[in-house]
Amino acid sequence: MLIRQTSTYMVAHGTSSALGFLSVILFTRLLTPAEYGVYVVALSVAGIVSALLFTWVRLSVLRFESEGEATDIRLTALVAYGVSAATLPVALGVTVWALAVPLDKALAAIVLAAALGLFELGQEILRARLDSTSYMRATVVRAFAAIGISFALVQAGWGGLGLVAGVAGAYVIGALAFSPAIWRGPRKPVDPVTFRAMLGFGVPMAMSGGVFALHSALDRLLVAYLLGDAAAGVYGASADLVRQIILFPALSVGSAVVPLAIRALAEEGKAAADAHLTRSGELLLAVVAPAVVGLAIVAPHFAALVLGPEFRDTAAVLVPILVFAWLFHAVSQQFVQISFHLAKKPSLMVAHGTAILIVNVVAMTLLVPSFGLKGAAWSLVIAEASGVVAGYLLSRRAHPLPFAWRPILKVVAAVLIMAVPTAFVGGSGATGDVATFAAAVVTGVLAYAAAAFAFDIAGVRSLVMQRIRPGSALT
Repeated sequence: MLIRQTSTYMVAHGTSSALGFLSVILFTRLLTPAEYGVYVVALSVAGIVSALLFTWVRLSVLRFESEGEATDIRLTALVAYGVSAATLPVALGVTVWALAVPLDKALAAIVLAAALGLFELGQEILRARLDSTSYMRATVVRAFAAIGISFALVQAGWGGLGLVAGVAGAYVIGALAFSPAIWRGPRKPVDPVTFRAMLGFGVPMAMSGGVFALHSALDRLLVAYLLGDAAAGVYGASADLVRQIILFPALSVGSAVVPLAIRALAEEGKAAADAHLTRSGELLLAVVAPAVVGLAIVAPHFAALVLGPEFRDTAAVLVPILVFAWLFHAVSQQFVQISFHLAKKPSLMVAHGTAILIVNVVAMTLLVPSFGLKGAAWSLVIAEASGVVAGYLLSRRAHPLPFAWRPILKVVAAVLIMAVPTAFVGGSGATGDVATFAAAVVTGVLAYAAAAFAFDIAGVRSLVMQRIRPGSALT
């Protein structure tokens, strides 16, 4: 089940990341750094607003709806979304007057936040009900719509705001196009008791979501404040490049892990949930770690080939740093925080996010004024690494996470085996040479695949052997 679900989510997030990657390539050529910075700031504000207003709804859906087929809180969750959406005018006022964001940018960010919240609500319903196929299709449709609408609006002269509007429109299209799969009957009526339970579970989640969103946006917003929209655009393009590549394998695993872990705990008990978490942790590292190290090695080639001329040199420096921030981010978000979901202790998630935010603020305050964009990138690495440690310690008060050294050492060994020949091949040609870049990528993939098979990482060798035997079945 884990492998099957993960494979489907990988198609979904892989397609989305590929199109997001294409979007970065395209729009760093069509927009100036300052125009791209408008998109970066609006997206950051939208992420904070969406987290504060809608995280409690979607995470409540994931936690309660995942308990089994007999559970149905969809209509109650829809009412909860409506209640949160009613406060959007207040959020607009705060964004304009308290944060001093211009009205056009603030309005675009608020619309994007509402669209994002609606789309993610539907996706969490599909995910909780283990309908990974519909989840995949909605993700793919949304990704294609985003790049198509955004391109049309940018070409029409809307600049960075066109990119924001295109992304918002795509979220609405994705939510509406798959509403039959999300809301099909039979449906249980709105339940006030369930709504109160969602509030009790979700309000701390909203606080946590706001904290994590602020942490995620802090580097971009602070860069924009201190160094201007152009610097934020260059930094944001580098961060987007990393996010599109690292987030897709992390989300592919994480999307399957949480609902299956909740169901295993509810139906089979702690031992089954822990066995699932151990397998999932190994799988998460197995797919994310090689992507992180490989991207760090080929970053100069990669930036020269895919980004616009005004973005390349800075990205070549920032990407090898930012990839490690996203490695730690993936471990925190897609593995460590499962503990708080399983134990239904969202207050610990708030504590986890607050710890990361505090470290990030201190590091940014110390490093950005002196080191500029590199200081912002290193601050993010320090904060995310601290988050993994803090989250694991906090998990001892929730559902203690299983910890096994052997899977970690196997992945580390395989990544080292991959890194050496990849670095050698990548350094053999001129920066930006397509043939050198392709040869380095192929070398890394083949080296890691061979090592993963030899070490039986995430059971890949066992799975292959099982598949080639008559009567075998994928589990």
